[in-house]
Amino acid sequence: MDFFKPLQPSDGAALVKLARYAIESRLGLNVQQPNIPSAERLRAMSLGVWVSIEKIRVSNGVRVRELRGNIGSPYPMRNLYDDVMTIARYAAFNSPKYSPLSPSDVKRIVVEVIVNNQPRQVDISNLGNILIPGYHGLIVKRPNGSVEAYLPHRVVELAERLINEENKPLTMDLLITAICSKGCIEVKLFETQIFYELEPRGEVIERALYMNKHLRGLKPLKGVTAP
Repeated sequence: MDFFKPLQPSDGAALVKLARYAIESRLGLNVQQPNIPSAERLRAMSLGVWVSIEKIRVSNGVRVRELRGNIGSPYPMRNLYDDVMTIARYAAFNSPKYSPLSPSDVKRIVVEVIVNNQPRQVDISNLGNILIPGYHGLIVKRPNGSVEAYLPHRVVELAERLINEENKPLTMDLLITAICSKGCIEVKLFETQIFYELEPRGEVIERALYMNKHLRGLKPLKGVTAP
């Protein structure tokens, strides 16, 4: 199985820098647009893009990351270069769940960019045989017509919650049942590649959510392994 790796580490770092520039420049901060050697190549690419913003705070002496924005599109709008800037600004200032970021926030936020390939419809009864939690994302259509997106992060969070609530080993069947607890009449699956800052304005690395300790022993029912 070939895994989805359209971006080199330098490309991922460039996209995260662009997302941060889009946020900080909209706030009117004195920042320079980053020099992106691969800009033309990124403008020639069309992928789904998501931007997540987490704010670092200290709680009882422990550093905690708190989600402050998370918006994206599983389908390309224009091109990868322009889309990441547009979506970053929406995530920072137009998220329906969070208040807009302020200039004082930017030194305490970390930015993450996720890209995905073309979502493909899958047989719901076969989902447990192909889903790699922490790597795949899902678009789930409910019986009432609503549509929900499950990025790899949300699948990991769901897995962790199930482990705490059920107090027993997590299985793929249990995870799929939870995803479809509100009904699944159609499911589309997409592959992702994730890049994020280790610290505000810091080094950017590729994130391997499928290596989460709760998921290491959880394999698709047919035994497909993560990258």
